[in-house]
Order: sequence, then structure tokens, then C-alpha cells
Amino acid sequence: MRSLHFFPMVLESGLRWTGRLFAAVLLSLVAVIFLGEGGFNPLKLTAVEEIQMALLLTTCIGLVVAWRWQVLGGAIATGGLLLFLAVEFGVNGRFPKGLVFYLMLLPGLLFLLSGLVRRRTPAL
Repeated sequence: MRSLHFFPMVLESGLRWTGRLFAAVLLSLVAVIFLGEGGFNPLKLTAVEEIQMALLLTTCIGLVVAWRWQVLGGAIATGGLLLFLAVEFGVNGRFPKGLVFYLMLLPGLLFLLSGLVRRRTPAL
């Protein structure tokens, strides 16, 4: 009877650790880019850039929160990045170029799926 619970447990663990791996890589990439650029001066940003920066940092915070609370962090990360993309589309009429913005959606979605699988898995 215990073998029936094996697949959801493996699926949840795989989703969670894949999300953590992607989150760690993407957060490291964001940190390297910020450090390589010498940080950013918030006084030199336009209003739209300030909003986008806040949403990008919200996404990063969500990825960190998701290490402990998968559903909450995944929702924050996914929502922050979707709002970032919506602002970009609203201002420029197109989505940003570059794969990293779309890859940042992946760990948030993986964390959400992991949390949902965990909630649906009955206790042993």
C-alpha cells in the first residue's frame, strides 16, 4: 500500500528541488549582473524603471521565500514577474528580449506545482 504514495512523493520532491536549482542559478545570475554593473542608482531610474525594478526584486524575494513555503513564494515570484512583463508590454508594446525573463517564470511555476502536489498527497 505504501508504494501508491511513492510517485507523488517523488514528483513533489523532484519539482521542489528542480525549482530550487533553477532559483539558485537565476538568483546568482541576477546578483552577478547587478555586481558587474556596479549596482544601480535608484535616483537615475525613470518611474517605469523603478516599478520594474521593484517587481524584479519582488520576484527574487519570492524565489527565496519559496525555498521554505513553496506555494506562497511561487505565487509571489510568478506574480511579480508576470506584472513585470505586463508593465514592459504596456510601456513598449512588446515583451522584453532575452531568455532570462522567461526562465525566471519556471522556478515559480515549479514551486507552485510542488506545493499543490504536496497538498494533494495524503499523509502516510
